[in-house]
Amino acid sequence: MIGILMQVRTKPEKSDEFARLTAQLQKDVRAHEPGVLVYQVMRSEEDPALFVMTEVFADEAAYKAHPDMPYHQAMSAAGWACVDGQPVIQRFTPLGDADIAGAA
Repeated sequence: MIGILMQVRTKPEKSDEFARLTAQLQKDVRAHEPGVLVYQVMRSEEDPALFVMTEVFADEAAYKAHPDMPYHQAMSAAGWACVDGQPVIQRFTPLGDADIAGAA
């Protein structure tokens, strides 16, 4: 599995548009990408221009296919036009049962 945390700051006047675009993307990913186990967009309660995306992919193939999906491609230019600065993207390995101390 592959975990991604992406933090994005939007231009204040574009925050609501970004929220709309990414909420639709979230809906599309959940409906059409079974290899994406978690796709959650969150908006800060304290700073409405700050967004975090939590993504968990079943494998490398699902991770690589995600940005090429037609609905992702269709919203990308409009979504990136809302962003202020560079996103912070971190890749993680989700822990599983085998990571528990003493697990067989």
